[in-house]
Amino acid sequence: MSEFQELIKNFGKSRDYVRDFFVYGFKSRQDFTSDKKSARTYDDERRRITSWMGKYVEEETAEAGRTRVKNISLMMDSNLLDENPLFAVWKTKSFTDNDITLHFALFDILRDREEKLSANEIADILSSEYALAVDTQMVRRKLNEYVKEGLIVTEKQGKNVLYGRGLTYSELLGGMDDTKGEMGDGLKEAVALMQLELPFGYVGSTVLEAAGEENEAFRVKHSFPVFTLEDEILYQLLSAVREFRNVELEIQNNRNENVQIITGIPLKILVSSRTGRRYAAICQKLKSRNSKDDRFRFVCLRLDQIKKVTDEPTGKDNLKNGKIEQQEIHEAFDRNLDYVWGVSFSGSKTKVKLTLSVDERYEDFILQRLKREGKNGNITRLEKNIFCYEKTVFDPMEMFPWLRTFIGRIIDIRFINLDNDMNETAENRKYRNDFLKDITKLEQMYL
Repeated sequence: MSEFQELIKNFGKSRDYVRDFFVYGFKSRQDFTSDKKSARTYDDERRRITSWMGKYVEEETAEAGRTRVKNISLMMDSNLLDENPLFAVWKTKSFTDNDITLHFALFDILRDREEKLSANEIADILSSEYALAVDTQMVRRKLNEYVKEGLIVTEKQGKNVLYGRGLTYSELLGGMDDTKGEMGDGLKEAVALMQLELPFGYVGSTVLEAAGEENEAFRVKHSFPVFTLEDEILYQLLSAVREFRNVELEIQNNRNENVQIITGIPLKILVSSRTGRRYAAICQKLKSRNSKDDRFRFVCLRLDQIKKVTDEPTGKDNLKNGKIEQQEIHEAFDRNLDYVWGVSFSGSKTKVKLTLSVDERYEDFILQRLKREGKNGNITRLEKNIFCYEKTVFDPMEMFPWLRTFIGRIIDIRFINLDNDMNETAENRKYRNDFLKDITKLEQMYL
């Protein structure tokens, strides 16, 4: 029987388990047993998570029929955290004894040399000075891994690729105090805030740890620790955004195991200020049957449902990367974004008219809230204490949770369809009826 290893090769699997324990909580062994998730796999993942974040793991024994099951969850108060505990999952990766030996030998060779060396030269030095018989291809492969991590830099000299060490932490952190071996206060606080608040906070956490420092200044009242699990996907998407590049996305809904493949160009990452959930805005090509011209559409995908990002296979050419089309797509995206309330680009344009009763003398805060939260909607004073808020959106259903917060002040609400020239055509009674049904259900709850 193979020995349990805390270190991992496949981060995606551990990411799903950590998310399930943290978001949904109180998961037992039986909840994970299926065709693709064995009980042994669950035991290994549970032991890893307990090892990484032991003090945040809570166990509870419950009755399940005639048996007793142990439920596991991750419990943490984000208001009290000075560092995201889930960063621990990024600090685990499997390696062999040869990996460790080669790691230190390579950096020892490059550390004090100003000149850069080829893979063949490094392999010869490993053999002559370190008594390591390592194949040149393996050396080159290991060097290229460190190039991707930014630890080693390359230089092209004719047909040869030369390798040299990258910047050390002391060189990279210009604010490091060489006399004391400590960060300057200003830099330390900047990195401490970054690792709590910004995407890729794991980088800031690693810098603090390498410098022997801790966050002693900041706590974030409303933080979303779980979204660090998506940072690898986020990095790949942002790279594609910068390069305006087609990618292939493997999508899996968290509720089932069906996998969907979507191709397109990532344009922007949208973040919910309420939940912290992140979405990738993707441009997809639509082939027109009656025209040689290709059309495109925009969709938003949840980052926690994107399991894999790869370059689109050669030959598909989903969208051209010409500057003219690139500008056209970005301009169309910006125009459409004005009509997106949440993340939905689907549906035809609909104008929402909300008539409210607001006491102008004592309830100015309601009007201020409409301006602050109404996403540039128009506010018109119809008469004393009567105001109309108007906003055109693709999907009015996304507005419903916000609109419900005005129940008790709503005099009337209408949803009106618009044509391509933004002219009003007919009232959409379906949206109105759906909204009124919610109020009726709420009323029945209190009868």
